[in-house]
Amino acid sequence: MSPLDHAGLAARVRACREAGDYLRADAIARNAIAAAERVLGPDSRELAVLLNEYGILGKHLGRFADSERHYRRAFAIYAQYGEVASASVAAILHNLGGLAHERGEHQTAYGYARRGLEVREALAEPDPLALAQDRAAFAAILVDLHRYDEAETLLAGALATYESWYGPWHYEAGVTLHNLGCLRFRRGQAGAAAETLRRAYQVKRAALGARHPDLAITLYAQARCARVLGDSQHAAVLLRKACDLLDAVVPPDQPTLAACRRQLTELQPGTSRIRRKLAASARRFPNTGRAG
Repeated sequence: MSPLDHAGLAARVRACREAGDYLRADAIARNAIAAAERVLGPDSRELAVLLNEYGILGKHLGRFADSERHYRRAFAIYAQYGEVASASVAAILHNLGGLAHERGEHQTAYGYARRGLEVREALAEPDPLALAQDRAAFAAILVDLHRYDEAETLLAGALATYESWYGPWHYEAGVTLHNLGCLRFRRGQAGAAAETLRRAYQVKRAALGARHPDLAITLYAQARCARVLGDSQHAAVLLRKACDLLDAVVPPDQPTLAACRRQLTELQPGTSRIRRKLAASARRFPNTGRAG
């Protein structure tokens, strides 16, 4: 038996992150990694599990360089043991793809996500829910590469899987609806996008609670739709709500919070850039609101 309950510690980090308590998750993760390095050594598989969890948390906090470092270190640990095509490796490739996507590095994201999906699909008995997550994340990247038909097929399949396994009110269903809304916005279907995003917000709110910071990305997406549809007042309400959710739990330069504040500034009366920003808004739209 391991002298350190790494699985329990990783589960605590995950539970705090999923509850929106990023600061507590950060403290637990830092202490757990230090303990794992001390007790199990710097190259243990147990440490790799904790590093992967810390990488996911770092993405939520906007600490992209730290996240990449943790993911790459975990990947290197698995490689030391000759583990190059496992579920754990597929998960890290998935997360590296999501991180690159968040940074706007779409081709790099495509490479990681495609490789992770290939690894997952080649497993003897791939987890159907993990496979759906990989496909949905890959689809979000395809949206930014303007491969809309492929993306929509993957997202529809992932949504069907989640609703079949979990029902229509699960968090993953909400994330997938968010990405479908972003896809529709990119296609110039602002009205359909707004309706899909409204549903995404309802599902995520039911799954996470009304004060969870992960709701902010969907509120931001709804605000972009509201602006294009000519309802700047409603857009401002949505953006303020998103800022309120994020202010106490992420640093000021966290991307979603910073984007919401920029949008609010542009919506102030007399801002001359509003019309130009509206015209360009459909070309810059964040796609994913998920963990990992």
